[in-house]
Amino acid sequence: MHCGSIWRAGVSHVLPITEQNATAPFGDYGVQKDAIARMLKEETASGGLVTTSLHPGHISGPGWTPIGPLGNLDTSVLTKLSAGEPLEVPGLGAETMAHVHADDVAQAFQLAVEHREAAAGEDFFVTAPTALTARGYAHLAASWFGQEARLDPVTWDRFRETTAPEHADASWEHLSRSQVFSTEKASRLLGYAPAFTAEETVLDAVRWLVDHGDLEVANALLR
Repeated sequence: MHCGSIWRAGVSHVLPITEQNATAPFGDYGVQKDAIARMLKEETASGGLVTTSLHPGHISGPGWTPIGPLGNLDTSVLTKLSAGEPLEVPGLGAETMAHVHADDVAQAFQLAVEHREAAAGEDFFVTAPTALTARGYAHLAASWFGQEARLDPVTWDRFRETTAPEHADASWEHLSRSQVFSTEKASRLLGYAPAFTAEETVLDAVRWLVDHGDLEVANALLR
């Protein structure tokens, strides 16, 4: 069993992305994840070791800092939204992110072991059944604190001028891919049935951060 990544797929051309229509990966991380998955598939096809590779989305849930509304791990974004402060959003705000709850990733691994014959030599995308746009995620997060999101669309050049390089780079990596995945194959062959939507997944993570004092918020979490 191998844990890969949805980034073995490149930018979205057709939505949802499936194991069959995914575009070629880019960047060393995605390229290498794709190479591993292909190597394992060929290993099984040639009569060697029985392998399965699972490719989760942005894993989140209790104990995880979730990929946030701007596609990075900058928790000050959530702090601003909790206060109803203006937030600069690069691009259109329609770019998508594919989260998945850690419990659902665990479910997929368990199912792959239990259904070894069906999983043999296969690879599966593992995400939540829904996906969030940057602007939709921002509005959702603000609502958890009783606020309305105040979003200011900006160019990527402007965003990079006002954002720490590591966060700006992460935002570009996540949002430029703009991915939404189908889990039909995992459902059909393994019985995968994610228990958490993307909305529930990121809320579960944010609630944990607030409860443990790891996220500065201006208003109480309402949910």
